[in-house]
Amino acid sequence: MLSAERREELLRLVRDEGVGEVTELARLIGVSPSTIRRDLTSLETTGALVRVHGGAVLAAAPAGPAEEPAPRDRRQEHPREKDALADAAVRLVAPGSTLLITGGTTSEALVRRLAGIEGLTVVTNSLTIAGLLAELPGTEVVVLGGYLRHGENSLLGHITRLAMAELSVDQAIVSTYGISARGLTGANIAEADTDRFLLDSVPRIVVLADGSKFGRSSGIRIVGLDRVSAVVTDALAPEEDVAALRERGVEVVRG
Repeated sequence: MLSAERREELLRLVRDEGVGEVTELARLIGVSPSTIRRDLTSLETTGALVRVHGGAVLAAAPAGPAEEPAPRDRRQEHPREKDALADAAVRLVAPGSTLLITGGTTSEALVRRLAGIEGLTVVTNSLTIAGLLAELPGTEVVVLGGYLRHGENSLLGHITRLAMAELSVDQAIVSTYGISARGLTGANIAEADTDRFLLDSVPRIVVLADGSKFGRSSGIRIVGLDRVSAVVTDALAPEEDVAALRERGVEVVRG
């Protein structure tokens, strides 16, 4: 395949998914990851793509749904469901473990239930989560540095990734914008890029997703379902989606 043909195929693959990961693109096209990286860099110079950690997204892809509510508004959505998910998820946290918790209003509900779990260490890139953890004197807390995303109180970027590279985490419990056959999707490219790196080295990923998150997707994929160990959800989650998750080996816990 000529380089021009290969790059055209790369564009098609990224356009179909909204995002392309270097290793997956290399597998699909049958070339080395280093070749894919060079092609992506070349395509970025033309304005067709934007490079992100581990791959690329379409330059025209939106940073996220413009209608996404602010955190203070999201905290008012489905409060009972979030509490039920948090009650179920806290039972998956083992004493003495190291836990990664990224930002999200459902994650905030979980943090309030961590008191009393002995020997727990929590790693986070959310200043909101860190503030809640500050009220739990028995919990060790590691706050990842980075660039502040105003409004969301999350820390992102290269500094965040450097800090995470120094740590070993047993399990991540994360909220999500949406969950579908494509996996977990985010509403902001920079946030998703950081989350993708944070989750990359975590052996077990638990997702908090009430029924409203199922089938909802954006052009910004964080991880595929093959990386998800368990999904904690509620009675509103569509039965066909729950069955599909279980068929793929994902544990589903109803809150």
